[in-house]
Amino acid sequence: MITQQIWVLICGALVFFMQAGFTCYEAGFVQSKNVISVSIENLLTFMITVAMFISIGYYLMFGESIISMPSSHYSYLFLQIMFAAVAVTIFAGAMSERSKITALLTASIFAAGLIYPVYGRFVWGDALGGNFAWLHQLGFMDYAGASVVHTTAGFITLAGLIIVGSRTSTRTGKSNIPLATLGVFILWFGWLGFNGGNQQVDLDQMGLVFLNTTLSASFGMMGALVANLLRRRKGRYLISIFNGVLGGLVAVTAVSGWCHPLSAVIIGFIAGVCADLSTLILERYGIDDVVNAIPAHLVGGICGVLLLPWFIDKQYLLCDSRMEQFGAQCLGLMVNFGWAFGLSLLMFWAINKTIGIRVSGEDEKKGLNIVEFNDIYSWENYMEVSSYESQINEKNRLLMKQSKLLTKTEAQEKENLARSLHDGLGQSLAALKLLLKMNDSELSRKALDLTETSIGEMRNVLNDLHPAWLDEGLTKALAYMTESLDGIYGFECSLDVQDHVPDFDETVSLNIYRLIQESLTNVVKHSEATRAVVTCSFGPTKTSYTFTVADNGIGFDPAVILHGIGLDSMKDRARMIGGDLHIITKPGKGTKVEIEVPYGED
Repeated sequence: MITQQIWVLICGALVFFMQAGFTCYEAGFVQSKNVISVSIENLLTFMITVAMFISIGYYLMFGESIISMPSSHYSYLFLQIMFAAVAVTIFAGAMSERSKITALLTASIFAAGLIYPVYGRFVWGDALGGNFAWLHQLGFMDYAGASVVHTTAGFITLAGLIIVGSRTSTRTGKSNIPLATLGVFILWFGWLGFNGGNQQVDLDQMGLVFLNTTLSASFGMMGALVANLLRRRKGRYLISIFNGVLGGLVAVTAVSGWCHPLSAVIIGFIAGVCADLSTLILERYGIDDVVNAIPAHLVGGICGVLLLPWFIDKQYLLCDSRMEQFGAQCLGLMVNFGWAFGLSLLMFWAINKTIGIRVSGEDEKKGLNIVEFNDIYSWENYMEVSSYESQINEKNRLLMKQSKLLTKTEAQEKENLARSLHDGLGQSLAALKLLLKMNDSELSRKALDLTETSIGEMRNVLNDLHPAWLDEGLTKALAYMTESLDGIYGFECSLDVQDHVPDFDETVSLNIYRLIQESLTNVVKHSEATRAVVTCSFGPTKTSYTFTVADNGIGFDPAVILHGIGLDSMKDRARMIGGDLHIITKPGKGTKVEIEVPYGED
């Protein structure tokens, strides 16, 4: 029969193998120009974690020195080193692609030697008979490290991402999703050892632990996919799958040996939903997490810790009731936040002020394979891509110049035609009208009516060829356009200028006018709307100006109708002036056309 020490060593080896999983997972997400950097970074941070944890961290956590510990504790030391290495790897991977390796290695020293082991002491410090785990004595519970390892790593990650900021370089290498998928499977496999290494639980329970771990991961994936489906985020379901699996694994880590398999199913599903939805918060606040460490590890860990009181078998509760247990769990998380996030924020701030965290914009564009390791193959790829991008940019500038010239020429020709019609045909029709007024016969009155109609139609043609109001500015032209539609057949049309419309050049103004004109024409012809509003405002960054045409009509299914009402040509016109056109609609919900035009940039 297998002994407890041998089992702990096996579990430690499985957790060690998770480093391979993290490396594959991170290398699958980062751009090709950074894969060498992130791979070597994992090796170096592992080396630092081992050195710091055996010299300082283990003593801080358990009050026992490697020099004086009995040999029977070596297996547990090995397992704890692997746990510490996981915590450090998580935040280092999330900050990759723009962080100096020296900064990450410095942060690893403090994380492995101070931040991680001190909180671990609060929760697990009595594992070897000590009396250090004051949070555990107050009732806080964590089976295998959902809080000690994962939320600690998540809070360190959050602090680091706040200080380092988002990536700025454009993507020049594709993600390797199959490699990332392999990483997830390796992590899943290693997690069996992560949750199975609790030496305080009878080995007969390991079947339950392994089963709960697998169930939670599987239903975490399901929960994330459901969340993705509800949000209808097409093309993002792969990220949802990864977030769901890892979020479910992290959540069940808090309770894997203390709950029924059905509870693991529910915990995993909830954690998967929360992990996937949390990406919305990161996107809203611009937190650039390369490998989604916060959704998986921080959010997953919080879910596991807070769900524990409600799904744990009652015999394992440390508090008198589930509500009291929930209070203890909340306390543990607050301490975790105060210690791990607070100290990490100070640590990264100090590192940034001294050696700096970010590489330069040029170095980020080159890639850390070159900057940190001077990789010759990455240099060759960079030179090739840079040359290609330069040629493409030059061609794009030339095409843009030609497009503007063509538009301006077209506008001039239309203006000449309008002048000819006005001075020639217009004068002739006016003279005919005057002559017909001199004759009061029935035939003359009919001819007069027809002449007035012809003059009106010609004026409309002249306005289409050259909108006279544009000579007084785009705002004036848009005001005339909306006023001319307002009140026709009970249709309301208004202009809402929230921010002063910039002085775009003649070509851009004309194209904007035409885009809004065509949008309103579609509203009148197709939407069955009773109201439309044209809104003009700056974008969030003041580097673009947005014109919005919104109606309360019947809407439509873009997949079915989009190509049939001229919207493709409208998008082409928007792109010609360097802008974007977006259609937001669904049946029965009206339609919104957003025209975003760059402003304030070269």
